[in-house]
Amino acid sequence: MITILVVLLIVSQLLCFYLIAILNAKVAKFQDLEVKQNQLLREMEDTIGLYLVEMKEENDRLIQELSTLKNGKVVQTKIAEAQNSISQVAATFDEKALTKSEKVEPNSLDLPLENKIQVPKAIVQNAYNKYKNPSVEPKNKNEDKVSNQEETPISFEQQVMTLRGEGKSIEEIAKLTNKGKTEIELLIKFNT
Repeated sequence: MITILVVLLIVSQLLCFYLIAILNAKVAKFQDLEVKQNQLLREMEDTIGLYLVEMKEENDRLIQELSTLKNGKVVQTKIAEAQNSISQVAATFDEKALTKSEKVEPNSLDLPLENKIQVPKAIVQNAYNKYKNPSVEPKNKNEDKVSNQEETPISFEQQVMTLRGEGKSIEEIAKLTNKGKTEIELLIKFNT
């Protein structure tokens, strides 16, 4: 009887050691997982912090650009007002100095180069040629329309509907168009 108790005691101790080893392994896994989660949390906090710093810098840059634009607009309006007053003074001076036949219209004054519109020579030449020979263009347009009508092929739907209008059966249409009978049937049903 004592031997049975000693054997049971040894087996129970071995079982306890086995359970302790399994629990220790699980605890180690959880500790590793916790370390990884803490590391990921720190990385996420760093990333979000950098993102917020970057957003703040962009906002500051935007505010600076807007303030310079406002200042630039104020300066431009002041320059425009100064130019208007100068042109008014010049116009009154010209009116007094010149006779009525020699007066200069305000729209005919030369604009600075930055306000002039630059047009490429090729575009100007094409416009001049079209203005000079307007009768040539309509003939070409009619020829283009005729050639476009000849070049445009009949669509598949139109081809099927014309064959159906000629009295061909669905099987014949399928053979001529190299399509399936059900496809032709569906196409005819949807178009009627």
